[in-house]
Amino acid sequence: MSIGIVGTGIAGLHLALRLQQFGIDATLYTAQDPDGIRSGPPLNFVTRFGSTREREGMLGLTQWASSLYDNPWMHVCVEGPDGYAFRGELPKPASSIDFRMYLATLLEEYQRRGGEPVLRPVADRDDLVRLASHHELLVVAAGRGALTDTFARDPARSPFQSAPRHLVGGLFHGVRPPDPVGMTMHMVPGAGEIHAPTYHSFSGQVTAVLVEAVPDGPFSAVTDQDYRGDPDRFTADVLRLITTHVPDLRTRVEEREFVLTRPVDLMRGAVVPVVRRGWAQLADNAYALAVGDAWITNDPLTAQGANLGSRLAFHLADALREYTGAHDETFCRTVSEQLWTLAQPVVDWANLFIGPPAPQIGTLLAAAATDQRVADAFVARLDHPEAMWHGISSVQRTDEFIAQARSVRSGV
Repeated sequence: MSIGIVGTGIAGLHLALRLQQFGIDATLYTAQDPDGIRSGPPLNFVTRFGSTREREGMLGLTQWASSLYDNPWMHVCVEGPDGYAFRGELPKPASSIDFRMYLATLLEEYQRRGGEPVLRPVADRDDLVRLASHHELLVVAAGRGALTDTFARDPARSPFQSAPRHLVGGLFHGVRPPDPVGMTMHMVPGAGEIHAPTYHSFSGQVTAVLVEAVPDGPFSAVTDQDYRGDPDRFTADVLRLITTHVPDLRTRVEEREFVLTRPVDLMRGAVVPVVRRGWAQLADNAYALAVGDAWITNDPLTAQGANLGSRLAFHLADALREYTGAHDETFCRTVSEQLWTLAQPVVDWANLFIGPPAPQIGTLLAAAATDQRVADAFVARLDHPEAMWHGISSVQRTDEFIAQARSVRSGV
């Protein structure tokens, strides 16, 4: 069996490393070598929850196993005159490592274990057709550019026509970690969210500040500007935004030390959440499967993208190991639907949080602020999408979730 994998995000790399473990021939196509990945700007600020870290252990990846890289707590604050806050300890610590460091290291690990990545940009469907002649199946895990046009948007699973948030963020010195150390999310009704996780990058422990702005809202003055040529102005504008809207975070900022770690450590963009068709026929008897961002793109609000990419990669690796027939339309259709059963709760959860305010979300967060048992139950479900979606998918289910959290933890 020969599998071609296009893309070196977490889905592509976890799939390649897992297939290596299974003894399956997998060729990885990458647009950048490890040094190129490290030297570019950040594309995201990823949090890897406990389940993803367990999969890393299964892959023999121990580079970030130390507790020095742990983010064991989640802090949530709803800002405003009637605001409230809560925190909870994750059952298993999360980790926030600069994804440029992470992906470059995994690509080097693939090489160290005998893989031979092909440094070859794959731009469009025609490129995929050419690659398909060398493999029994192509897996596309690169979710940017014209390549995704190969996989048509699935309108039944994609409710958004435009980006519900505009994003800007950077890595900063001068922000004290929260107490206890972990991730923080500040929700400002009508404006958006500001995330500030403790982050490990090329400069050691820093803070990633990510602003998610409701279009045309109070945060847009920052997210809608291009700061690439003026990082000092970016720093000043972010500090002004924090001072105005997020007073708790402002208390942790040392103004004289608050500075972007490097000019390159700045990102800006917008995400349109989308689910595309999970497979495509490239030519006679030649097919491609989509995973990762090539298939599903989630807004980063719920921090599920990379974790879902890793999970789907492992399940796809299992399917490839167990299957002995032709990698034809039937195979692609069947596997894609199997993967959707895992992905759907994540997509529905992320879309509910990023969409128009749902009454049960406010009810749940307010209950978490007044009852630590509810806070703990909510934080524990961050790494369990099926359970999270079951608990927030309707007003009734959220009421049941809250009642269960209170009764179970109290021993009733």
